[in-house]
Parts: sequence; C-alpha cells; structure tokens
Amino acid sequence: MSVVLVGNGPPSALAAFARALSLDGRRITVVTDPSLAAYRAAGLARPRLHGIRAALDELRALAAGYRHRRRAGDRLQLGGSVLVDDDGRVVYHHRSESPGDLADPNDIVQAAMALLVERRAAGRRV
Repeated sequence: MSVVLVGNGPPSALAAFARALSLDGRRITVVTDPSLAAYRAAGLARPRLHGIRAALDELRALAAGYRHRRRAGDRLQLGGSVLVDDDGRVVYHHRSESPGDLADPNDIVQAAMALLVERRAAGRRV
C-alpha cells in the first residue's frame, strides 16, 4: 500500500510543498497534475466561484489561528480523498464541496483498516 498526494501546482512547487508539510523522509509520493485530469477522473469539482460556505469556512479558519500559505496551482479546484486498492478498486471516496470540506481522517483510517483485513482474509500480502 502506498500514499500519493496529488496537487495541481507547477512541478517547481513540489519540493516546497513537501517541506511545508514535513513530508521529507516519509513514505509518501507527491505528484502534480496542472492539467487537472486526475481531479476530473476522481469527480472532484471546480466551481467558477466559491460560495458563502467557503467564506464561512475561511472565517472559522482565521478565527482558529490558521494563516494561509502562498498557494501554487488552481485556487478554485476542490480536493478530495480517494483510497484505491492495488487492483484499482475505489474503497473510499470523499469529494470536497467547499474549500473547508475535508474528509474525516477516521473514515479514511477505517476504510484502510477494512481493506487490510480483507486482504489478510484473502491470503494476500499486507
């Protein structure tokens, strides 16, 4: 099993992104797709404008002390979380509906653990 983070900024921004998230030395692959083809394939939205929910999320984040870092890439593209097994089967999929709509990490871990149990029960390498 591997972890891949897909961004949409220019390739020149990958190293700074990995450093900002302290990903150096971890078993995480960071790639970029400025064409947004991976985002479209995953069914992730790119609205023309973010609505009132995004503004409220932004205010909540600022009130909680979050400060924006400089962003690279398409600022309107919404993200998501997709967990895919080795056979290409999607076992978890969250599509963000606004910039502050993030997947619940517990849901991702639960889906990953269920996948590991399934693989072990089938006698597959974990």
